[in-house]
Amino acid sequence: MTTTLVRGTMLVLLLTTGTSWAQSAADQVTETTTQALETRQGSQAQLDEWAAERAALKNRWDVARAQVAYLEQRAALERDRVLALEAAGDELARRLEESQRLEASLEDTLLVILGRLEDAVAADLPFLAAERDQRLISVRSELSDPGATASDKLRRVLEALLIEARYGGTFEVYQDRIEVAGEELTGDLLHVGRLGLFWLTPDQVRGGVWDPGTGAFVELEGGELDAIRRAGEMATRRRPVGVLGLPLGRTAR
Repeated sequence: MTTTLVRGTMLVLLLTTGTSWAQSAADQVTETTTQALETRQGSQAQLDEWAAERAALKNRWDVARAQVAYLEQRAALERDRVLALEAAGDELARRLEESQRLEASLEDTLLVILGRLEDAVAADLPFLAAERDQRLISVRSELSDPGATASDKLRRVLEALLIEARYGGTFEVYQDRIEVAGEELTGDLLHVGRLGLFWLTPDQVRGGVWDPGTGAFVELEGGELDAIRRAGEMATRRRPVGVLGLPLGRTAR
């Protein structure tokens, strides 16, 4: 009986000891598992944080790379633009140089043309002498003006040429002071284009023609004077225009 009691006591002790060891082992396993889970959770959180940071960095990299590509494209466009502007600048400089050369050449040409026009007016019939001389003086003054543009100078010369050309078809009467055989008098002057220049006193008692041969006004009488009177009436529309035989004077030598 005593032996049985001892065995029972030992069994109880073994069961008690086993239960305690099992509980301790279970606790250790639980603690180890908990620590493992916590460690895994911490590692996962770190991995998630790294993944988010990596994604953010990749996004920033993609954006930066896109910006670099855009800036490189813009830089290429700007380089092309600069090259185009430089080419345009070179072309403008060439044109400016050519324009300055042509402008200088144009002024020389205009001076030559004006000189020839002055000679032609001096050799022409002396109708509207003061008006024509003043126009030529004004044109020459503008050609010598450094502030006048080449276009203005060209325009003035062309205007003078055009006006002189129109005189060739003009049939008009105007009043001026003339000298006839040393006598100064007021006359109604009739110029028929560039064919002839005639004069009459306001009372039409006297009259005559500009004689290119002598370079002076001469007095006429008779039928020639009558023809001049009729021509004056036609020019002032007091008589219908008709065919007349007018004295033109001698040919200039």
